[in-house]
Amino acid sequence: MDSTGLRGTGLGSRHLDEQGREERDSGVAPNLTASERRTLQLFATGLPRGEIARLLKRAPKTISNTLTAARDKLGARSLAEAAALIAVEVVSHTLGAT
Repeated sequence: MDSTGLRGTGLGSRHLDEQGREERDSGVAPNLTASERRTLQLFATGLPRGEIARLLKRAPKTISNTLTAARDKLGARSLAEAAALIAVEVVSHTLGAT
């Protein structure tokens, strides 16, 4: 952990508030579960659902359901829009934007 209170560098990294409690990054998708976030990140890279299912050791139907839930939570009209939103979040975190 550095002087900013940052633990980790990926999406959903955690910060400590003034009382030392952990709080999640808000980003563009603060309400996604870790599973939804990871699945959507993989989808955004262009991987097909079957490959995502294999990598995450989940059924293809589970991957489809997870992507749909993530899309709905983001308020996106399509999976492509949801993937674009998560990609923006990844780039923002990579570049250190807040």
